[in-house]
Amino acid sequence: MKNIYRTILAVSLMIIMAFASQSAQAGNKDRSGQAAASYVLINPWAGTNGWAGVGISSTKGIQATFTNVAGMAFVRKTEIAYTNTIYNVGAKIQLNAFGIVQALGKDGYAGNLGVTASIMTFGDMPITSVDQPEGGQGYFKNTNLVLGLSYARSFSDNVHAGVTVKIANGTTSNVTSTGFAIDAGVQYVAGRNDQLQLGVVLKNIGTPMAYKGSGMTIRGTGSKDKNSILRSLVVASESAEMPALLALGFSYDFLFAGKQSASSTESGTKARVTRATAAHRLTLAGAFVANAYSRDQFIFGAEYSLMDYFQIRAGYIFEGGMFKESTATSNAWGPTAGVSLLAPLAKKSVNPSSRLAIDYSYRFTREYKGCHAIGVRIIL
Repeated sequence: MKNIYRTILAVSLMIIMAFASQSAQAGNKDRSGQAAASYVLINPWAGTNGWAGVGISSTKGIQATFTNVAGMAFVRKTEIAYTNTIYNVGAKIQLNAFGIVQALGKDGYAGNLGVTASIMTFGDMPITSVDQPEGGQGYFKNTNLVLGLSYARSFSDNVHAGVTVKIANGTTSNVTSTGFAIDAGVQYVAGRNDQLQLGVVLKNIGTPMAYKGSGMTIRGTGSKDKNSILRSLVVASESAEMPALLALGFSYDFLFAGKQSASSTESGTKARVTRATAAHRLTLAGAFVANAYSRDQFIFGAEYSLMDYFQIRAGYIFEGGMFKESTATSNAWGPTAGVSLLAPLAKKSVNPSSRLAIDYSYRFTREYKGCHAIGVRIIL
């Protein structure tokens, strides 16, 4: 059965990679800003932001709901997370993300179910008009909301897959837009110690979005039979597609000084070193992201973990034209960095994977003063 899964996955990867190689130049800078709901491209989690979201093949747990939902299959009981991001410091933009993943059956035998929500707010924004372009008419609020329902499952020790159905909604005081999208991803693990990891994810395949509401109505006067009549005219909004993308990722774990279990030491056999048992882990990762409405991106990152209690990571995002002000199409500047502290919540003999994690990340930006994100995760 394992060989069947491996064959299916290998064929799928080859097909997708062939498609990606044909569309490697599909990223079009001239289409930047023309997609609907571009906020669905913003990573709301602090941990994965620390290495630029490069963990398409290796991110596990609730944070994988954004990077590659297949990684959610590794939750063995329950995981809860919250992250607050100060987005573009100085712009008064806040991003709050909440989520919970629950295993169905013992150790996720029947898969894992996850619910996530990210809310972006922009503070008080002045109301302007043609007659008063400088404001002075009060303020309004703008909110972007993304709700996701995810399911992931491990089909074998090597193959993991997942899917997310999400709703994207942008709202002001009198205008709103709503759309639906689907993410689907696969992660493949190989090697004696599961050190080699591959990932593929297709994101934001969904319905077109258009603005609706009373804010799209213009009131003016018209004439009929030489009489002036007050009329309301509805301005139709042009629809726009969701910012679809295809991402391919790989990673490799270098595991050092694995801790021997008491049983294996007494028997004289050497214990199998894994992510959970290695005293030191260094993960190198890379990813290619083919964007339909912006330039394609190459992402590189590294993460070091000390006994699964302390983690430090860094990443870099590269896209064409990013080094010149006149040709850059993104405010995000290449480097990112982050750190995590993980404290045990139970004795190792009871639940060795139980953790309280505190994550922090910083992302450099071209304008403003970067993006700070801090979050907490409860892993049971």
